[in-house]
Amino acid sequence: MASILFLGYSNLLKARILPILSKAGFTSVGIAKYSGQEWDEEYRKCDIPVTCYDSYEEGLKHFQGVLVYVSTVNSTHIAYATAALNAGFHVIIDKPAAESYENAKRLVEMAREKHLFVGESTVYLEHPQLDTVKQIFSDNNDAPKLLTVHFTMPPFQPNNFRYQKSLGGGAIMDTAPYAVSVARYFLGGEPEQVSCVVNERQADGLDIEYSLLMQYPDGKAMIGHFGFNTEYINQVFLLGNRTNVTINRIFTIPDTLENEIQVTHMNEQSIVKAPAGNNFELYLRRTLQTLSTDNYESAYEALLSDAKVKQMIFENIQ
Repeated sequence: MASILFLGYSNLLKARILPILSKAGFTSVGIAKYSGQEWDEEYRKCDIPVTCYDSYEEGLKHFQGVLVYVSTVNSTHIAYATAALNAGFHVIIDKPAAESYENAKRLVEMAREKHLFVGESTVYLEHPQLDTVKQIFSDNNDAPKLLTVHFTMPPFQPNNFRYQKSLGGGAIMDTAPYAVSVARYFLGGEPEQVSCVVNERQADGLDIEYSLLMQYPDGKAMIGHFGFNTEYINQVFLLGNRTNVTINRIFTIPDTLENEIQVTHMNEQSIVKAPAGNNFELYLRRTLQTLSTDNYESAYEALLSDAKVKQMIFENIQ
């Protein structure tokens, strides 16, 4: 019997996660909303038994499973992840898992001491299109040495938490997890130098658009642009010595889409079709598999590495 508790009754949970829980291997689910939120009927559409809790604290107190998914506002991720670990639960944390590297270290130290899983939900990394890209480079005896990343979108509604400092908002806090994890996946390791330029801020100083340069060992680099005030783009371009690859919809992709990856190799262009997949289903399935192995070091290391590089970004804003 596999059960999961979500702290946070969000639109993402309703639309993307509840429909795939049984496919991911879960047999029941708990949902805890924040105390001022009203229930709607969406949770009733879930095809496995649902238990509802009227506050996060009530959920942590009464949930009978072993795995908690923290999907609260950014500023409370660490507090509720810590509470969940203290209650003896394995923990998934929505990105960004931690607002600082020091908080991430304390969280991982606690998890190690209690021998519990803790991981950041960079779910897009589980999609088969990323393996397809790696295979393209491998087949060509090549490897990426430069990533150009664009992840920008039109403005959200004015009351969105991303525009509020007190809730952990800002473009860097919200999108840097994508920047650092995609670079880790394709370039490996951590950058030696980081430069971040904030292109636009709110009146209160909160960043809403920024550009990024991260320089890695062996001449590798990542260049990126991110924000909340442009036409939507969600794209990674990878440059090797004799291979170029472009992927659209890398961070968010429809479940049924067999993505067409654009390849240039030795001056010849082609399209490679990647298998479809559901990011959340694949991530949650992988998490259950990891829990069965009793070895959580890879999740710890990924969380710590990404938190360290995010900290470097904040410390190197121009």
